[in-house]
Amino acid sequence: MKTGSAKKIISLILCLVIALSILSTAACSPAGVGSDSGSGGSTASAPETVDPSLIVTPDSVKIDTTVTVSPLNASTNNGGIFEGWGTSLCWWANRIGYSDKLSESAAELFYGEDGLRLNIMRYNIGGGDDPTHHHITRTDSAVPGWLVFDKDTGEYVYDYDADKNQLNVLERAVKAAGDDALVEVFSNSPPYFMTNSGCSSGNYDANVNNLKSGSYEEFAEYLAHVTDYIQNTLGIKVASVAPMNEPNTNYWQANSNKQEGCHFDKGSSQSKIITLTAEALRRYDLDNVIISASDETSTWKQIEEYYAYSEDARSVIGRINTHSYDTSNIAELGQLAKDEDFVLWMSEVDGSGTAGQNAGEMGSAIWFGEKIISDINGLSPSAWIMWQAIDNHISKNGYNGNRDSGMVDVNGGFWGLAVADHDREEIILTQKYYGMGQFTRYIRPGYTLIPCGSDTLAAYDRESGTLVVVAVNPAAAPKNLCVDLSQFESIGDRVRVVRTSGGSKVGEHWTELEDIYAYDGGFVATLRANSITTYIMEGVTMGEMSLEAVDIPASAVTGSAPWNNGADVAAKAFDGDYGTFFDGVEGGWLEADLGAETEFDVIGFVPRSGYEDRMSGGIFYGSADGENWDVLYTVPGTPAGGMTYAFMKDGCRYRYIRYSGPDGSQSFLCNIAEVALYKIKG
Repeated sequence: MKTGSAKKIISLILCLVIALSILSTAACSPAGVGSDSGSGGSTASAPETVDPSLIVTPDSVKIDTTVTVSPLNASTNNGGIFEGWGTSLCWWANRIGYSDKLSESAAELFYGEDGLRLNIMRYNIGGGDDPTHHHITRTDSAVPGWLVFDKDTGEYVYDYDADKNQLNVLERAVKAAGDDALVEVFSNSPPYFMTNSGCSSGNYDANVNNLKSGSYEEFAEYLAHVTDYIQNTLGIKVASVAPMNEPNTNYWQANSNKQEGCHFDKGSSQSKIITLTAEALRRYDLDNVIISASDETSTWKQIEEYYAYSEDARSVIGRINTHSYDTSNIAELGQLAKDEDFVLWMSEVDGSGTAGQNAGEMGSAIWFGEKIISDINGLSPSAWIMWQAIDNHISKNGYNGNRDSGMVDVNGGFWGLAVADHDREEIILTQKYYGMGQFTRYIRPGYTLIPCGSDTLAAYDRESGTLVVVAVNPAAAPKNLCVDLSQFESIGDRVRVVRTSGGSKVGEHWTELEDIYAYDGGFVATLRANSITTYIMEGVTMGEMSLEAVDIPASAVTGSAPWNNGADVAAKAFDGDYGTFFDGVEGGWLEADLGAETEFDVIGFVPRSGYEDRMSGGIFYGSADGENWDVLYTVPGTPAGGMTYAFMKDGCRYRYIRYSGPDGSQSFLCNIAEVALYKIKG
């Protein structure tokens, strides 16, 4: 543990001398950094005395990016307890579940200890379409419903084997995940005979509700009945039920060739199915099962729908689920969860994006890693769940009369993490799979997420004292990263390093590298080009810290003209609302007069949501007279959404505070949502 002893200071001085002496012959990733060494490495326990030459400090190498991991940014959602990672089983489990070999392989690869170690399964209760319909052409997305028409009785009866494929995968996944397994059931559409169109793909007008006005109770009963069967007959504990999926959209139209879907207007329509589903669950004595809503496609729509719920609906909702395909107002939804104190999941997203520079197979992995980080930095959710782990299938025969999509272009963008080869009964893994594992294998349920910004995410386990930092490098060259841990009470000496880079055949896949060593305030590491690296440090104590806000009168705020002389003036950065912002242009600045010289220890700032990169390189100044200015803090990289806390080394005493936008190519983009000053209490 770091104690700040005289012995340690002497060691650091020796370190600097030795490090400086080798800089003339060493590359910018010296051996002591370790992160860009070969694909092997020792993971032996730390020696009693660390060789000073192995400790790299920010002063001994050129630092490209500095990231501060602040306990003050630790997520408070769900009491600060991360619930885990997952994937929807819809639709890939419906496609592969006929094969025990594929089902078991998928369960182990995605949920097993040697795989991704996911723990959340989103099981789709299919509505089931009219059996005379054949418009869905995907081989995986025609999910069977549990109710079928009995010609003998003229009634709809439950067929508990109808969805045996998806259930086969669910049971194996739950077993592979073990005690951490967490199951949510969700619905894309009611059964076709409960809909206005008679089709489970949506209404003829996709903007109109498709559940019949007289079938709300019947649909709620259906959801509760299936949930009861899964929990009490199959013995799989269900945590939650989501009765809607992306409801207030125009995506779902009758006779779609893609999937089931159902429009629900925000407000009374959504509130009604929420409250009735809750009542149905109680009738089945499913008191442990909560309602989640509304799984909207965009964060701004989810905010709208939250405010439109009835009081009765809000009283029975146990969690808000959002998708993050559209991240407009993502920081505002994260802040709303804090203000309203509700549990928040990011319950679905994926895409065919790529990132990186000449990244090859890592392009999809880097894009996905950056998506995970940006979502968590913006929302601080208690779970992050991708859409479906397998999106493509290979089969010479196809399925149900339709052809499979075939192998993905691993050097391009694609949905999913893996491809199921039905002819060989094999699952083909991609670098995107291994990229996700850099997060899911090491940030575990029970940890506390700590958003950081700059393509970096951290998490801390209070029980074991373990800190995990995941860093993505989308550049075509190595970068030296400084991870500033100075705000922690104490840190460990040694850092374990795990990395994914290169290609699926010749590349790194969760490769253990040589350990690196920390200095008193954190650690320095070299990120390989187009890579994702995970750093694990044990022996970390977060400590307790509280801040007291310094009053900044909004009337004393001035600034440069806003873009287009609009309403987004400098005072918006001091109104306490993370959703408003100052939209300055070239040479933009804002300034606050505190009225008298005022002591403070911390500058807090919130970037404009969706434009966080516009603060990279921005500068905060302090002045006693409004004419002579001292540089207090330069934003080192793209900050996370929400409040970032910059600690002043020795505290400050100034009357005037000023923020200026970054110089260079970003000089015309002076965007900032909020500025605050704090004193450290105690």
